[in-house]
Amino acid sequence: MKKMKLITIILLLHCCLMNAQLSFEDRIAIFFKARSEKINKENLGAVYDAIYDMTLEFKSINKAKYVTESLKGNKIYNKTLLSTALNEKGLLSFKQNATLELETDSLQNFIVLKSSLPLYREEADAVNSVSISIKENKLLEKNKGKVNINKNHTANFGTFRDYTKVNEVEKEQTYKTIEIKNSIGSTTGPLTGSVVYEVKILTAYPSIKLGKSDFGKSFLLNNKKITLINATNNIIIVDGIQMDENIDITAINLDKKENVIKSPSTGRYPIYKDLYDIYTKNPNLTKEQLKKELPLEKLQKMKVNGCYYAIVNDFPFKNNFILFSRVYGISKDIEVKM
Repeated sequence: MKKMKLITIILLLHCCLMNAQLSFEDRIAIFFKARSEKINKENLGAVYDAIYDMTLEFKSINKAKYVTESLKGNKIYNKTLLSTALNEKGLLSFKQNATLELETDSLQNFIVLKSSLPLYREEADAVNSVSISIKENKLLEKNKGKVNINKNHTANFGTFRDYTKVNEVEKEQTYKTIEIKNSIGSTTGPLTGSVVYEVKILTAYPSIKLGKSDFGKSFLLNNKKITLINATNNIIIVDGIQMDENIDITAINLDKKENVIKSPSTGRYPIYKDLYDIYTKNPNLTKEQLKKELPLEKLQKMKVNGCYYAIVNDFPFKNNFILFSRVYGISKDIEVKM
């Protein structure tokens, strides 16, 4: 069985924020939820360390050799997606096969959604072809109190083949298996009730080709107005995405011949506009200069001016690049009982 695992936790600016002595909760709040007011005298030194490490990340350049493929051969960019009828058939199968189980280990309890749906062709973007999130929690403990569910989850994907005979002819069907695991608060006794999941199917890849001549220009991507600010080393900076918006943007890096530079990992994260503007004015900013530019009072007010978004690739953006998004155009609310 082919198996892939996706851990849907936020990557904290690669590893730089992990080096700072900040609690996990404070890192998330300050750098990913724009709650700059949580910066205080007690964590100020650690915040400066984290910001300075971030500036070093901006300056780092990956000089390793890279592998390319033709743009026409890129399976995601040239993906032919399934018809509406087949996608709706897949959602129906997912609903029919869905189960919800309680799992425990020595540290935590989990609820695990398990299901499967038929695959009609090889998936080029298997991890992202289905999006699943909790829409409503109706799960109850033994004392009828509501179960506390952590909405961040881990997802496991796999495949299996099923063989059936129709008129003495054996037919093969491949299925995609999906497991969604959410941790829950400490609980005793059996659980009752249900969880409503929103299950969405990937239906389109809107995209736009951009380059250095487009810095400062605005464009529409997935019906969202976005402004291209800059492309520095392996990071693209865009404006127009709000902190609480669930919009997926990824970059395809191109070489001079418009071939795709293969990148094993990509990602994106918010960055305060105040921080980015200071960095662009002085890329060689020292930690002491940083402290003078951004004393505690200014740090605490960074959320006022908002955030850009940094889109990251393994290799520098030296030529044109393609920004694309994923559209989940078919969705269904599926209620699964314990």
